[in-house]
Amino acid sequence: MLKQISLVALTALVLGSSVFLAPQAESAGPSAKITHSFGVVQARAGAAWNKANTNMALYPGMTLRTGANSRSELRYTDGSVVRLGSRTILRVRAAKDLRLLRGKTWIKKQHNQKDPMRVRTPIAVASVIGTELFVSHNDQNTSHVTTLNGIVEVTTDKGETKKVGPGEWVEIEADKPLEDPTKFDWNTLKKNERFLMDLEFVPTPEEQAALDEDWK
Repeated sequence: MLKQISLVALTALVLGSSVFLAPQAESAGPSAKITHSFGVVQARAGAAWNKANTNMALYPGMTLRTGANSRSELRYTDGSVVRLGSRTILRVRAAKDLRLLRGKTWIKKQHNQKDPMRVRTPIAVASVIGTELFVSHNDQNTSHVTTLNGIVEVTTDKGETKKVGPGEWVEIEADKPLEDPTKFDWNTLKKNERFLMDLEFVPTPEEQAALDEDWK
């Protein structure tokens, strides 16, 4: 009788442990997967950071980070793409709700009125329906949203809202009112952001030093 009780208890313990160890987000399926990795790219689902490999599935709640002169690309099942630049930390959340804690991202969202993407920085939210844009946040607690195509609605943590049209960008500073978007220079943008826009680009040592200067 004692052996039977012990066997039942052991079975319950094993089953209980399996349930406890299974990722909570796994039942909901992955949000995206990594399609490109260059340099140092790491992922974290719990306390430890581990190397992130191409084709790795990303679940809501996971966090990605890149090192100096590194980048990564994520792709969602609807075709939307997110790229991370150097020294970037990005949290993957449910329903394409990204949290940019630091660094630079390039985003191309497939047009879908019913399924928008939200990119949150510590001081603002960029709501994207169908567009191509850059979002960044630096150590001075300043965010930038640059719209390449489409329209992005930017909302600050104080509730101020601006719509940023194609060819416009806006700067968000924590202690200042949100100003109107202004035009940006396409040639300068393409040169400065080539690392994000061109996955085949491999910078020279001189270019690497300049590339990472803003994010040290």
